[in-house]
Amino acid sequence: MTPDETMQEAAWWSAVAEPADPAARVLRATLGDRRGREWLQGEWRGVPRELRCAGEARWDQQWNRWRERALTVDVERELARVERAGGGFMTPADPRWPVQLSCLGEEEPLGLWFLGRLSDSSQSEGHVSIVGARASTSAGGRCARNMAYHLARSGYAIVSGGAIGIDIEAHRGALAGGGRTICVLAGGVLNPYPACHTEDFRAIIDRGGLIVSEVAPTARPAKWRFLTRNRLIAGWSAATIVVEAGARSGALATARWAMGCGRELGAVPGAVDAPMSVGCLELARNGATIIRDGRDAAELAGPIGAEDVAPLFGMPVERDHGIAALPPVARRVWEALPARACADVSAICVSAGLGREEVSRALMDLAVAGLVTSSTRGWARREGGDAVG
Repeated sequence: MTPDETMQEAAWWSAVAEPADPAARVLRATLGDRRGREWLQGEWRGVPRELRCAGEARWDQQWNRWRERALTVDVERELARVERAGGGFMTPADPRWPVQLSCLGEEEPLGLWFLGRLSDSSQSEGHVSIVGARASTSAGGRCARNMAYHLARSGYAIVSGGAIGIDIEAHRGALAGGGRTICVLAGGVLNPYPACHTEDFRAIIDRGGLIVSEVAPTARPAKWRFLTRNRLIAGWSAATIVVEAGARSGALATARWAMGCGRELGAVPGAVDAPMSVGCLELARNGATIIRDGRDAAELAGPIGAEDVAPLFGMPVERDHGIAALPPVARRVWEALPARACADVSAICVSAGLGREEVSRALMDLAVAGLVTSSTRGWARREGGDAVG
């Protein structure tokens, strides 16, 4: 078959078989796309000989499951509708295919429907997935939005699922940061769900992003499809960050896929008694990296632009001022001075544990800075000198 015919057959199968259907994978590998299609569209004449020894599927049952769709799918019409909407269908043979999805092994999709701009460079490096609860808190939504904004400003593309709650806030944060975002839908790209996010979906496409799905363009977002699409969100990125998640959140399934793909996994902690923190705290207990903000997320995902090195644990995180900003010896001398009395150089040397030359030099520097005064009685802290900035 020509490349176009191969693509068309794969598009037909994506509209007939459910995502990650192992029986469809075995059938296509055994009979080939065209012959498998002819078997489904023809009258029942039993199981082809090659299939009888392939896999453990009950092929008569599978034939009946696929049969109705096989007789009704008009793949040429579907391809034309998506093309008119500004998209198309791609297979792993397409040079624009996100090759990082190969980490899914046999679960890798046979093709993807898309709307928007495909990037020629779709490696996982530079992509971060942000997911979480639909019933998110205002603090969780704000965290996801700010994190995505920071990552987008740093050059990362944000991947999520477009759902109510954390997902859509991640997309919005990426758009606000002027970055690219990829929305992986559970339903068809011409039937994006939820409808209340229609303007967001349009903004994603208009601003250079991408909306993708592995099901037919008008397929409904059935519950089981949310679970299978989670693997694409996890596989697409170098790191997956879970912002909020209850004990049974679908975001935890995405986290499990990320771990299975060898991707980095982060979790935003929350209050130990908060329902939306249960999932994240459990992930952290089991090895996920604790993420506080976009800076942490960028560090977890790895380079795009090497950000400033974060301070080590225990080091100051804000610029020092006044006495705290003094060089170590000068500060040590100042602190060795009595709070409300004078002291001579010898006494200061004893108190500070420093030599006379070091103390004398430091006292001169402190005097120039207006922090100490001298008299016939010795050296003293200048009144109000500890407030000098």
